[in-house]
Amino acid sequence: MRWIEVEETVRFSEVDEWGMIWYGTFMAYFDIGRMALLRRFDLLPKEMVELGFIAPVIRLSCDYKKSATTDDSIIIRATATKPEIAVLNFQFEILLKENRELLARGETTQMLLTTGRTIIYRLSGELKRRVDRLLRYCMQN
Repeated sequence: MRWIEVEETVRFSEVDEWGMIWYGTFMAYFDIGRMALLRRFDLLPKEMVELGFIAPVIRLSCDYKKSATTDDSIIIRATATKPEIAVLNFQFEILLKENRELLARGETTQMLLTTGRTIIYRLSGELKRRVDRLLRYCMQN
């Protein structure tokens, strides 16, 4: 499986009063990784809307392993996995840059809808071509 990696620095506004990354911030980090991956395949939300589709998140999970603190460098990793149905599945890992220690691991599932809010059961056309390119990239070792 191939991952895309983005380096970030933990900002003061992202930690709780104990100085650890606030748990909700990990979802924002997942989004940074997902957007970096989608950008590479012309599947950003604006581009999907131009194709006539939207993809709201319908499921999210996160396993917290360890926290980081303000000014720590982290690596956000994102990949996509092949779904059984017409959805987009993403996996994420947040690592401490210094030693690549795992801080959190998570997944999201995004349902594919037309901009008119009709569920898509099978991909076709330009959306299928772009999603297939994304999945081929991520499934490489």
